[in-house]
Amino acid sequence: MADALTHLLAGTVAGMSGVLMDYPLDTMKTRMQVRCPNAHISYTQCASLLYQQGGIRAFYRGLSVPFAAQGAEAATIFCVYNTALRHFRAAEAKHASAADPPAPSIWNSASYWKASACAGLAVSFILTPIEMIKCNLQMEGSRPHWQRRHRTVRGLAWDVYSLDGFSGFYRGMTGTTTRAVFGNVAYFLSYEQCKQCLTHVTRPAASASSRHSTGKEADDVVPAWQSMLAGGISGCCYWSIAYPADVAKTQMQVCSEASAAGLAATLRRFYRSGGVRALYRGWGITAVRAFLSSAVVFTTYERCARVITGLGPVHFSLVREPTAE
Repeated sequence: MADALTHLLAGTVAGMSGVLMDYPLDTMKTRMQVRCPNAHISYTQCASLLYQQGGIRAFYRGLSVPFAAQGAEAATIFCVYNTALRHFRAAEAKHASAADPPAPSIWNSASYWKASACAGLAVSFILTPIEMIKCNLQMEGSRPHWQRRHRTVRGLAWDVYSLDGFSGFYRGMTGTTTRAVFGNVAYFLSYEQCKQCLTHVTRPAASASSRHSTGKEADDVVPAWQSMLAGGISGCCYWSIAYPADVAKTQMQVCSEASAAGLAATLRRFYRSGGVRALYRGWGITAVRAFLSSAVVFTTYERCARVITGLGPVHFSLVREPTAE
């Protein structure tokens, strides 16, 4: 219970920190995704159009929803991932015989794959309503003045509920779930693997420094630069895998025709109109945003978790191999 509370609190702070870092770039990503699939627009053109439509505020339109909810999203991801990972690793160790060799790599351990997928599935139920409100508010400034109706979160939420009830908030659920499940598998596995590699490379120096200054081994010492680098790489991996599903999800949430057609049909339409390039429109700005945001999220999460536990080791897998307990 104490571990779960630690993950929830640290994840909340980390999620809120990350959204402040990446929201302007996220707004640009949404605009570029929703444009006609065969229309070409540069990042500078997109930023210029946004500024002309509403100044600096245009980049932060709809921020209140993800800022309030990003903490819950990150808390859910970290809590479910670590809880599920501990459960799967314990079961894996219980059924493994003494003669079985340990998994040579995190990528070969089913526990990490299953825990990451569980985290993605769980968070999709939180993400879908948030994304529904956020994407429509981000697109508000691009519509003609006579078509603009949803100037506030409350107004948009009420219109969605009046039209479709609670189910309206879950438009694009298949796209969100696909993005979250596959994306989080890439997210956590790449993070764990990067941290493991960085720790192996720096272990001799870190061990000597840690023993000299504290008398302890370096296994629980996680330098901030390692968290930032591994976190940034994992964010790029997430969006490299999940981006096509996110493109379709955005279309399904802001366009009723795409929502009625479904995920597979929307992906096919994009591919036929512009090939792979259409499915990855806006990926560049998203990769920059993901690197910065994920670096902040993982570093903030680990530091907060250690503060909450009194600077003691957190039961987070990081670089530890599955072992029998």
